[in-house]
Amino acid sequence: MKNILFIVFILFGLLSFNCSRKCNVDSAGNSTNDQKIPELPRFKKELVSSDTLALNTDTLLYFQKSACFGFCPTFNYTIYQSGMIRYNGQQHIEPLGTQYALINEDWWKQVLVQIQKSNFFELANVYPIEEKMYIPDLPNTIITIKEYGKRKTVIDNHNAPKELKDFELFLLEKFKEVEFGMKERR
Repeated sequence: MKNILFIVFILFGLLSFNCSRKCNVDSAGNSTNDQKIPELPRFKKELVSSDTLALNTDTLLYFQKSACFGFCPTFNYTIYQSGMIRYNGQQHIEPLGTQYALINEDWWKQVLVQIQKSNFFELANVYPIEEKMYIPDLPNTIITIKEYGKRKTVIDNHNAPKELKDFELFLLEKFKEVEFGMKERR
């Protein structure tokens, strides 16, 4: 009997502790909270040189323009979970080399809206869908996104749907907004 009373006492304590912070109970017995809990910040506010190591840091978005048999700009952007963005200009583009910056929550929210608008996670993995239509001389646009608990990569050689092409253009414009400052030293 003492054990049962002890267990009831512990459960009552846990339940009252759960509602100890400005918690109201409606007429149906459901607890309601008057305060809205603010979102936790997702990204860092300041970039330091040790952040550029990016070891054990997951990627939110990867965007690459691959080489072709001509003078196609070849570069990539990687956005890490911390909000750090890494640009790597490889050839036929200015600037060349690696640079770093930070994005903010609003910047990423705008990208998320476009991810949903393009139905990115429902797109095919490779365009053109028919393998025999692939043109090796063309550059590929490669986008990998990890969001909503999913990870998906889409490769666009050509003949992609308008939603994907619009998303690619949107990303290129968003990357132009980023002020890169920290450069990788060699």
